[in-house]
Amino acid sequence: MKNHVIGIEIGGTKLQAGLGFDGDHLKALARETIDPSRGPEAILSSLKRLIPDLLHQAGLRLSGIAGIGVGFGGPVDAARGRVLISHQVEGWSGFDLQTWFERTFSLPAAIENDASAAALAEAHLGAGKGCRRVFYVTVGSGVGGGWVVDGVVDSGQGIGSAEIGHTFVSLGTSPPQKVEDLCSGWAIGRRAQEVVRKHPDSLTLKLASGESDRITAVTVSDAARQGDPLALRVLDETGHAMGLAVANLITLLHPEVVVIGGGVSLMEDLFFEPLRRHVGRYVFHLYADTCRIVPATLGEQVVVVGAAWLARQKFSERL
Repeated sequence: MKNHVIGIEIGGTKLQAGLGFDGDHLKALARETIDPSRGPEAILSSLKRLIPDLLHQAGLRLSGIAGIGVGFGGPVDAARGRVLISHQVEGWSGFDLQTWFERTFSLPAAIENDASAAALAEAHLGAGKGCRRVFYVTVGSGVGGGWVVDGVVDSGQGIGSAEIGHTFVSLGTSPPQKVEDLCSGWAIGRRAQEVVRKHPDSLTLKLASGESDRITAVTVSDAARQGDPLALRVLDETGHAMGLAVANLITLLHPEVVVIGGGVSLMEDLFFEPLRRHVGRYVFHLYADTCRIVPATLGEQVVVVGAAWLARQKFSERL
């Protein structure tokens, strides 16, 4: 009898495999750091080792697995199981990832974008549990999104949807820019680097030892917690840009909850207070009090948990 599924996260620097489920939790987890410069071949080679290690850890064999779900770090053609492109690792474009898993492990496989897999996890087991309409946003090195309705990922026409990081917003008199180029972790650091040139006495610059090119989003967060006006301004602008995008998605899709994860969200109120405030300025007023904006709850395992849940959905008849 096949009692388990495997969830895989393939990122730019992180590779995770999880065995699901013990109740709502993974039964086992294996993780490796990968070198993006070595390309897809090294990642596929690691998977050939990681999955047997995971099964050994749990005392299982492949014969006890119903299927494999994969959350891939980039746009995918979920309907055909192919990678469209990776923005972090060159060489993935057009790769038939589903077929590779099925041939390598003799198990059925399902492929989704990593943000969509994370959305699935948060919708079923995390901050969106109990809601029919859940939008997930990850704000980290990039900005991605996933849209789950009635417990199922909406993959658009098969090649994805909910790409909120690639929507455009404008702040003040500046030309429109991608949300990702204003709100990602690296974008927050870059914007602070530009601003400190006019404010050489700022705490933000002091925390970077006076070297502007060493300022990161973490530097900005640390300075803001100490009340630095420059850092607080940068984070308010971040909240303004993200607030515009989130207000638009609420107005268009009217989810019950917008769940936000990723490294930038770990700033907590420094991030969420300006975000919620600016959403309140721009959202359709009838929806203003009908959608919650909350932090994600599943942490670094969110993609692998979602990938395992995807496999459970797709291959339920084998369980």
